[in-house]
Amino acid sequence: MDEHHYLLIIGYLEGKITEEETQYLLQKVQTDKEFSDAFEDIAEIWSARKAIPNNSSKANDALARLNKKIDSLEASGSASKNGLVETRHPITIIRKLRPILTVAASILVLAGAFWLYKAKLSNKPAGTLTMTEKHTAPGEKKKIDLPDGTVVTLNASSSLHIANTFGDDKREVYLDGEAFFDVKRDPQKPFIVHTGKIATQVLGTHFNVSAYQNDSNITVSLVQGKVQVDMNNDPSKRIILDPGKQMTYSKANHQAHVTDFIAEDITGWKENKLVFNYDSWPDAAKKLSRWYGIPVQLRDSTLLRCKLKGTFDNIPLAKVMEQIKMVADVSWQMQGNKMIISGKCN
Repeated sequence: MDEHHYLLIIGYLEGKITEEETQYLLQKVQTDKEFSDAFEDIAEIWSARKAIPNNSSKANDALARLNKKIDSLEASGSASKNGLVETRHPITIIRKLRPILTVAASILVLAGAFWLYKAKLSNKPAGTLTMTEKHTAPGEKKKIDLPDGTVVTLNASSSLHIANTFGDDKREVYLDGEAFFDVKRDPQKPFIVHTGKIATQVLGTHFNVSAYQNDSNITVSLVQGKVQVDMNNDPSKRIILDPGKQMTYSKANHQAHVTDFIAEDITGWKENKLVFNYDSWPDAAKKLSRWYGIPVQLRDSTLLRCKLKGTFDNIPLAKVMEQIKMVADVSWQMQGNKMIISGKCN
């Protein structure tokens, strides 16, 4: 694996790569065993930032494995050189990867110091900072049973972090992506979903949260019960939702508004229904990418002003695009593993 791929993995863990790069990386993880192993090793190192006491051993082991792989490459390169065989490529990789591993080791040490210092300031043991992560790949959905009896259905390309203090005096989870929550009622222990600057608190209810990192909005849609939504830790901006109401929060202007919604439009994904509810084409492209696990690119800027409405019940991508083509002035083509959509608003 070359330096570009190592840096791509680190960029993904930092949340600094594009949607297209993310889709490429996730597809490679699924198809390339060596790449997948390296990804897991680097993720172990990276996870040490979150909880040094519990994760540092795993991270150090991962770092040792990566170093061992490089040592192996170096040894084979030297052996080949003695045998008068050309070795430029392995030696080049070694020279590039050694500094990366050095940086990784530095991150491990600095991360440990930072989190121990943070724990000391908050008067909490460092172990309370740990999280359990559940995630889904593009096109994958997963049901997660939490210790309190709550059931979470995680949509494609999403991740859920569960605080290790879950259930002590409150039940906290952190979502990146989309999930439907069927929360077990417990008035003594509020259930809180953190999504960026939004905290959604409930006692027992059914609701959907969509909060993908690269989307412009966060939406909380209440199906049953009642939820309290706090923004930026500001009680004056608190919103209480009733069933059938949906809060949409703009990340750009930090404003929120409440509207009605049709349940199937929001939760249809649980039944493998791909739903576009007057989505902008940029949002529709992201949804297609997450649903089918391929990068989707809009070629014409005129599409930026278009909206898409429709429901597609568990059918292949090609059939979805053919049906869209029948009602919208668009065309599409595959370039390698990427879909390119062209057209204009009707």
